[in-house]
Amino acid sequence: MAEGNQQHLQLEKSSAESEAFSFPELPFLDFHSAKLEDFMWFPGQKPIPDMEKYGVFTSVTQQTAGYDPVSRDHLEIQVLTAEIKPEKVARSLDYARLFVMEWAAAPSAMKSHGRDRGDVFAATAGNGFDRFERVGVWRRRTSLLIVRASYGQDQAAKAEPLIARFLGSLAFDQPVEDSVESSLQRLKLPAKANADYSFRLPGNWQKIAEDRGAGKPYSGTLFIDSKDPNGNTAVSIMFFPSDKSTLSPTDEQLRQLAATVVGIELENLRPNVGHTLNEEAVFMLEGDETIGDQNRGYIDAVTLQGSEEKIRAKTLLVVKGDLVTVIASLSAYPRTPSAIATMIHTDFVTQVATDDLRERLNLPVKP
Repeated sequence: MAEGNQQHLQLEKSSAESEAFSFPELPFLDFHSAKLEDFMWFPGQKPIPDMEKYGVFTSVTQQTAGYDPVSRDHLEIQVLTAEIKPEKVARSLDYARLFVMEWAAAPSAMKSHGRDRGDVFAATAGNGFDRFERVGVWRRRTSLLIVRASYGQDQAAKAEPLIARFLGSLAFDQPVEDSVESSLQRLKLPAKANADYSFRLPGNWQKIAEDRGAGKPYSGTLFIDSKDPNGNTAVSIMFFPSDKSTLSPTDEQLRQLAATVVGIELENLRPNVGHTLNEEAVFMLEGDETIGDQNRGYIDAVTLQGSEEKIRAKTLLVVKGDLVTVIASLSAYPRTPSAIATMIHTDFVTQVATDDLRERLNLPVKP
């Protein structure tokens, strides 16, 4: 479904007249974008309390709304800002998903433009009218700029080019140093003989276990989030070297290796507790996201023995030459707003690690 709706996420840069938007309390979010014909903007701060339940935001505020006064129901664009807790930082795409799910329904198309810019589309029905929602989110430091476009399905042909122009032309007025990026700690992890790989993690993530390969077919390090009061999160980076110069594992072998990694993580966190694993999704990084000679990802639901507690396991395997690198995570199963917040922060941590692996393999990394 997501693939079939990517046409709703077009971006278009415009060299036409631009319009400025400023926020005196958050000047590094000041931006300008394409001026939309017949649009009028109505500034006015309006708190959005619905997002407090996630435990991610310290504030969410609508700053202005714009529309053609003659036909407001055809297209309305809202501009919002938000402040986030640094220990709960997530990818902008995941913030956009949260807002869309709050305002509309499950996303049906998503597009990431790096960790700090995300775009989501969803369709919803209400009061007898079919509506479309598109939400774009930018993160700068610990602040977010959110642009929400809501329009009638029957107006899509006219509204979507305007939205594409507004979002595609949006540019911030001043550069800023990213306090989140600069706070990441860099660690060297032993990948194979005479080769360390360098990865970054947020400062609230602490190493609790490390295997350096002595007598084992792998080396790896396990981290937990010290700021997670429930202890529901873990991230591991593991390396499986081979005597062969080139590896070409089968789908079944990759699936089994992912299950093995989940078992290693759980044995460190919940020793001697059995578990069952149920596969929920399989994915590959393709196109400009592709990495390694082969890559495969798995999202599994893990149930601990003697308990109904579920854990979400996400495991990415990257095959390059004679080495399989695994970037994996465990987090609370996303049944509640707080569990969703925990999950998306964990996904940010593994995304940073994946970007660092791309850099190690001399592949481009989206800013």
